[in-house]
Amino acid sequence: MRQGPSVGYSAGAGRPHVIQPTAYRSAAGGPGVKCCCCTCCTCVNLNFLRTKPGMIKAAELILSSICLTLVLDFGLPYSSTMGEAFTVFLVTTCACLLVVCLLLFCYIISANSFNLIRSSVLETVFNSLACALYLTSSSYLSFAVFTWLKPGYLILPQYAVYPAMSAAYILGLVLGIVHGADAWISYKHLTGRPSM
Repeated sequence: MRQGPSVGYSAGAGRPHVIQPTAYRSAAGGPGVKCCCCTCCTCVNLNFLRTKPGMIKAAELILSSICLTLVLDFGLPYSSTMGEAFTVFLVTTCACLLVVCLLLFCYIISANSFNLIRSSVLETVFNSLACALYLTSSSYLSFAVFTWLKPGYLILPQYAVYPAMSAAYILGLVLGIVHGADAWISYKHLTGRPSM
C-alpha cells in the first residue's frame, strides 16, 4: 500500500510544505528477512547494510564499540593519570556511538528514513562534528599516553594500559577519517551530486 506525501503547514506562508520521500531501494531485493520460502519481519530493512552508506555506518559502529571497550576496560583505572584527555575521548566515543546506533536503527527499521535523514543537514553536521571531535580528542589522548603512560611501560613490560590506549587513540584517528568521509558523502547527497 503506497502512502501519499507528508504535508506540513508552515506558520509564516500559510501554504502547505510538501515533503516527498523517495523510497530507498536496493538491488538486493525487498525488506525483511528471507526464511526458506517466505519473508519474515518485513519492517526490518537489512539490505541497507549491503549498501556503501550502510557499510560505513556499520564500520563506525564496530570501531566505536572497540574504542569504548578498550577505554573502559584498560583506561578507566588510569583515568586520573591521563587527566582530562581520557575524559574528552570517552565522552566523544560515547556520544558518537549513541548517535550512530540511533541512525543505524532508524535506517534498518524504516526504508524511507535514510533518504529523509540524508536529505537533511543532520548527517552532514553530525559526521563533520564527529570527525573534528575524534581527531582532536585522539590527538589529545595520544599526547597524554606518550607523556604519562609510556614511562611506566618502559619500566614494566606487562603494563597493558599503554598498548591498549595506543590502540584506542589510533582507532579514534581512523574513526575521525571514516566520519570525515561519511560527512563528505552526506554533503554530496545533500547537494544532489552523485557520490564516489
